[in-house]
Amino acid sequence: MCYRAAEPALERRLRLGGMSRASLLRFGGDAGAIVGKVNRGEDGVLEPRLRLGEVVARGAASGAGAALCVVVAAFVFQKHDDRVDFLEATSFLGLLTGTVFLLIGLFFWACSFGEVLRWRDFLTTTSPHDVVSIAAPSLVRAGVFLLVPVPVAFGLGELVASAAGGSWLWGT
Repeated sequence: MCYRAAEPALERRLRLGGMSRASLLRFGGDAGAIVGKVNRGEDGVLEPRLRLGEVVARGAASGAGAALCVVVAAFVFQKHDDRVDFLEATSFLGLLTGTVFLLIGLFFWACSFGEVLRWRDFLTTTSPHDVVSIAAPSLVRAGVFLLVPVPVAFGLGELVASAAGGSWLWGT
């Protein structure tokens, strides 16, 4: 008889959730209070499943922070040519890698047929092809994260390139 089959449901839930019996008792025996709205299903996978819109929104929020970092980093360069080169490289590399990550992530998402998993569910995978359903949201989030700063860097690069010589935007 398999050990997992003989294991009680609560013990399995604790083991898959990474909690000890003592930590469960500290929170009054309610494992849902620790995790929040996310609970583990019968197969040990966190539910509800990830949704594409939520993953894209998180990537866009992180990308907005990255866009702010690009703006700040652009003004670290004092020379005009260095500033323009930095913004053009950021635009090109962000567009290229963000598009590749987003397309691969969407392809993996479509291949997983709605069974998209979180990284915390890695130990619950039963076959090698389940890893695709774990990589999909990460690639989508990374792709959106990289694509959001592209218009900011491109627009700022055009502003810096067309600024009047000697202005604060032009540099030295």
